[in-house]
Amino acid sequence: MRHRATGLVRAAAWALGSLACLAPVARGEERVVMSYPRFAPEPPHRITAVDEERGEARVESRGEGPGIFGATEGPALLIVAAGVDGVADRAVRVEVAEILEGGVARITFPRTAVGLVKPGPALLGRPFAGDLSQGPPTPVPTSVIRRLPDVVTRGSVADGTARGGAGDRARAAAQGRRSMNNLKQICLAFHNYGDTYRAFPPAVVFGPDGKPWHSWRVLLLPYLEQNELYEQYDFSEPWDSPKNRQVASKVIDVYRDPARREDDPATGYAALVGKGALFAPEGARMQSKDDFPACLTRGKRPFFQDVTDGTSTTMAFATVPAERSIPWTKPDDIVVDGAFPGIGKPQGIGAVDAGIGAGPVALAAFADGAVHVLAADTDPALVRKLITRNGGELVDFAEINVKGARITNPAGPPMVKIVAGDDGAYRLEME
Repeated sequence: MRHRATGLVRAAAWALGSLACLAPVARGEERVVMSYPRFAPEPPHRITAVDEERGEARVESRGEGPGIFGATEGPALLIVAAGVDGVADRAVRVEVAEILEGGVARITFPRTAVGLVKPGPALLGRPFAGDLSQGPPTPVPTSVIRRLPDVVTRGSVADGTARGGAGDRARAAAQGRRSMNNLKQICLAFHNYGDTYRAFPPAVVFGPDGKPWHSWRVLLLPYLEQNELYEQYDFSEPWDSPKNRQVASKVIDVYRDPARREDDPATGYAALVGKGALFAPEGARMQSKDDFPACLTRGKRPFFQDVTDGTSTTMAFATVPAERSIPWTKPDDIVVDGAFPGIGKPQGIGAVDAGIGAGPVALAAFADGAVHVLAADTDPALVRKLITRNGGELVDFAEINVKGARITNPAGPPMVKIVAGDDGAYRLEME
């Protein structure tokens, strides 16, 4: 019987967040103008009624999350999805005309937003001044909101690309935070799988023909609120069968490198597989095509009591090199053997720009759930010490972590930002 994880079902890609203070913008740079954080897994509000002739709508709380954010009369922002893909991509400047019984907000919107404001998920809120991820919340002045255009579109400044300098660094930092958050979610699912099976998941499940059939990424789907997709996957066939390729074509945000295209189903993360690692190369083996999930409970695989080096110093998952395009369902990982090249090489751990001013770094999740930032030039021998679970080695993180970027958890939730260009245009930017 397949295990079903409990919890909220993850919604389509909503990121609702940061918008900063409208100060003058230095030439050649962009600046966040106001902000509030993302709320997940679903947008907390819903547009329930729209009168386009009068330019009015009603917005209700879904009963989860923060309710009507800053529920006071006056100017606010309504974040909506203009396209059929459900991705939030427009910020509409609205007026909260009245707060009705039950916390329902009656809003008015400009004629330019007709067709954008329609029944469905949304976020209604009054943003904070400044970049909320950089400091405490400060109310944004009413006059500042009213100076915004009626509609701010995702990617409307410089065709959606930052113009170098601070813009590039901010984008890299946002991608780095998102990647760290992905690794933490993967590690949490890894722990929840362990609670169910009292063993770590195998990195690979070999089919009855002895070939790699299934990846740990598929096994963790129920613990990532992806039960429906898990049920579509056929464990009696290999990962690249026609039926399972349909599943592989789906983009799973938590497995996607934020620097890759949003429609790219390749994964940005791999398990560290090797002798003495959390993930043993032997994996699990199916005796017949109908041997799943029985194969998961046969034999002995490592669990927390076997991590004698300590969970805080034993690596589980890491970033994949950009040149490796691994479908997320494919049982393909980072092999740690005598030829393991360390960080920044094609068959090693991938080095990414995390926007911390230290050049490319590796992001790695450890068995305790922490995410470390590792210098790209770390000696491969030191990296191997972090990968083994029972080698008895002593590890000095001062030799491994990037200076000033000691092991961190993601610094707050992803944000959605309104960014101002030096030409006076604005862009909706989502981390």
